[in-house]
Amino acid sequence: MIYIFKKIRDFFGYLTICVSGNGIIRFLNICKHNEFVLWDMSIKEDKITMSVSIEDFFRMRKLAKKTGVHVRIMSKKGKIFKIRKYKKRYFFLIGLLIFYLLIKIISLYIWNISFDGNYSYTDKYLTEFLNENGIQCGNKISKLDCDEIEFLLRKNFDDIVWVSAEIKGTKLIVHIKENFDSNIAITEDKPYNIISNCDGIIESIITRNGTPMVKKNDEITTGQTLVSGVLELTNDSLEVYDYRFVNADADIFAKVREEFTYEFSMNYEKKVYTGNENKSLKINILNKSIYLSGFKKKFKQSDILKDFNEISLTKNFYLPLSYEKIRFKEYEVEELIYTAEEANEKAQGIINNYIDNLTEKGIQIIENNVKIEIINNKCVISGNFLLLKQIGKIEYINEDEYLSKIPQEETTE
Repeated sequence: MIYIFKKIRDFFGYLTICVSGNGIIRFLNICKHNEFVLWDMSIKEDKITMSVSIEDFFRMRKLAKKTGVHVRIMSKKGKIFKIRKYKKRYFFLIGLLIFYLLIKIISLYIWNISFDGNYSYTDKYLTEFLNENGIQCGNKISKLDCDEIEFLLRKNFDDIVWVSAEIKGTKLIVHIKENFDSNIAITEDKPYNIISNCDGIIESIITRNGTPMVKKNDEITTGQTLVSGVLELTNDSLEVYDYRFVNADADIFAKVREEFTYEFSMNYEKKVYTGNENKSLKINILNKSIYLSGFKKKFKQSDILKDFNEISLTKNFYLPLSYEKIRFKEYEVEELIYTAEEANEKAQGIINNYIDNLTEKGIQIIENNVKIEIINNKCVISGNFLLLKQIGKIEYINEDEYLSKIPQEETTE
């Protein structure tokens, strides 16, 4: 009972008071007669300190006047006083509660999609692909299946050989590994051959599974079988009595000649910026956009520069809130003509970019037979490259076609 009394007292609060004056004894007797609950009483000279409930304190104020004593509050204790203290700040407390609920709701959805390891495909292209398949910002996390996302990307992009999707906070992160060296990508657990995806001459072939059908220095054509996934089982008479089907696996390198052509006009337009600019700020909340500043003047021709920023509380906890700083830079067009030197420099830059792209994919350039010519007011780049590259793509095996060739055993009655 004492424990329960203390808990109730601590919650509803109580006061420590000091009673002074000549009528202290009479005051205490009347309090006892009215069954006031007093505790922690201490007498010091002509003063008495004690603890009393809030309710009894307001009742004894009339008695104090009647007996001529002075009652002074020394301290207030209990949770009720803390509640009253923060009552004046209820707007702040309500705001905190609303903020907490909003964060809780926001954390149930995906608000950012990022990609890691992609080189051939841009983040924008992959994001648009996912959006077309119903995977986008605003999806509920509980309804997203990372395994399904991984399968979707592997199925639709042959040169993506490995995908791992994970959700951190409100962010969907897709890790990708691309196959630069070969078009071979295992998409199904079915037996297949490796066939040629180009014309060329075999430089080397290392077979791990299946039967090699070509050797070094063999000329090959597009569609030709390089490694067969069909294994023939023969008897002592070397007659085929059954077939076994496997996934062909090999590293095949070939010398391949690739044509390269590109042309551009000797006439071109150069932008000359006037120095006039318009600026705007766009706020994106969920799927709604708000422009916070208007345009001073419309330009006939202008470049649009955008600085996009997403708001996040932590590295992986993004909010459905972003903003864009937009700049419109006015320009005028000046008609110019390339000099032979300028055209040659631009053409060489195009060739170098193509070579850099091949090198990044692990393709070795053996010969460069590309030339630059100016013909009929056009700069024409034409020729070919002799490349050493890994080749091959899969071709699924029609098992029934082979099984139908197996001799059927004759049965006698």
